[in-house]
Amino acid sequence: MRKFILLAIIFTLPFVVSAQSSRYAGSVMEMGVGARALGMGSAYVALSNDVNGASWNPAGLALLPTFQASSMYANLFNTLETQSYVAAAMPIFGGASVAVSWMRLSVDDIPRYEFTDTDAITAYQRINLKAQPLTAEPVDYFSSFDEVYTITFAKYSQMNLDLGWQYFEVPIDFGFGLNLKLLRQTIDQNTGSGMGLDAGMIMRIGLNDIFTDPLYGDLIFGLNFQDATNTQITWDTDSKHKDRVAHNFKYGFSYVQPLPFLNSRFTFAFDLDSRYTGATHLGGEFLYHELLGLRAGFNSGFFTAGAGLYLWKFKLDYAYQSHDLGNSHRVSLLFGF
Repeated sequence: MRKFILLAIIFTLPFVVSAQSSRYAGSVMEMGVGARALGMGSAYVALSNDVNGASWNPAGLALLPTFQASSMYANLFNTLETQSYVAAAMPIFGGASVAVSWMRLSVDDIPRYEFTDTDAITAYQRINLKAQPLTAEPVDYFSSFDEVYTITFAKYSQMNLDLGWQYFEVPIDFGFGLNLKLLRQTIDQNTGSGMGLDAGMIMRIGLNDIFTDPLYGDLIFGLNFQDATNTQITWDTDSKHKDRVAHNFKYGFSYVQPLPFLNSRFTFAFDLDSRYTGATHLGGEFLYHELLGLRAGFNSGFFTAGAGLYLWKFKLDYAYQSHDLGNSHRVSLLFGF
């Protein structure tokens, strides 16, 4: 007797099939964290100045104002997957900030069946519905999960841009950041692990300083070189199989426009990835009285929306994401001094 694992179930969850194809190796890191960012179409590489920013651009933590902690839990794709996330970040000294985070993506209760050597069946037949349906009870069940542990270091710097004798010197804020990541992936009894590195940069220009008019806001540019070392995940199989996480250039910009007549502000953001033939992310947010936020966007063509409620030192955010595998709803909570 030999055991035949229902690859069809895992195959339909491309964010989990890390052991089957390097295309999706480490794709747990692409799920995104923080309902604010997710509601804005994941266009966050130039807005990552909070505790959740390490996932989008580690350089953004250089602009972190105070200590922050965040958490998120969600059932994804019609409850097929669960996502858990916690993080904490704080400024330390000399314009530096540090952060730690943990994220887990899991699929539980995957059935396992047994077949004899004479059963003419392949994974391809099962996936493409070219085999007879399974009628017997499964022998047992197993789980698949991915985990990412991240340590982030960021450094703030400022320079003055001299526009000439007719103008003032314009201050420009810079942030530089690094992520050191430990990846662990488990499918049934096999485990793979690897180390990865992200390097990011962010630049913020106050247009009100250039035009000496408070009606103008901040223009921000961001760049994140994800998996700069082509992260390798080595499995504990006999062959020591290796999956490679291809690097990705994530870059974009955002513009934050104050609306003083409403005591509000509007934020527009756009991101572009080099991976997967250039996935695009587009989002906008209207924040009223630093109390209520409304958001919408597009994540690689899929519509997203969200809202946020800010009370005292807590920020409660909600995000809706449409997807072929099923629409998702996520709620995150951020606490900051």
